[in-house]
Amino acid sequence: MPRNNPESLGPERAREIAEECYGEVLAYCRRHAPAGHDAADLAQETFLRFVRAQGYAERGRPIAYLMRVARSVCVDASRSKRLETVALDFDVEDVRDEGSGIEVGEALAKLPDDLREAVELRYGSGLEVNEVARALGVSRFAVRRRINAALRLLEGELGEGGIDG
Repeated sequence: MPRNNPESLGPERAREIAEECYGEVLAYCRRHAPAGHDAADLAQETFLRFVRAQGYAERGRPIAYLMRVARSVCVDASRSKRLETVALDFDVEDVRDEGSGIEVGEALAKLPDDLREAVELRYGSGLEVNEVARALGVSRFAVRRRINAALRLLEGELGEGGIDG
């Protein structure tokens, strides 16, 4: 069965993708679920939309498509409220810059939402720049600009003297 045809996403392949990607989607939903919404419910809604999607064709990694769907689900859930985020799931809490004593997780939390989300998807979820762009619905150029801006802000927040030292 060819996998590049949207109608070819059968129940077995959908189950494989769900088993492979559920943890990452749930982690994303935990970070972006608005107050009063259960992250597990939002993750489930993400997979329901994924299965129902008539336009999905397996191009690239399914996680990139799922992150875009998860983002839409979380945004839909928070239309009347400001999107609240929580700490990232990857290990940054224990890392401290020796000069400033600030935790990297604290510095990440201070980033504007759009910059933090780009960094989170790129480094926390391991997506490529083009996959982050698809997930966020922006250009690759915009993603690179956001990531570079975030890295500059993090560098300043952590008290590092810049690239030269």
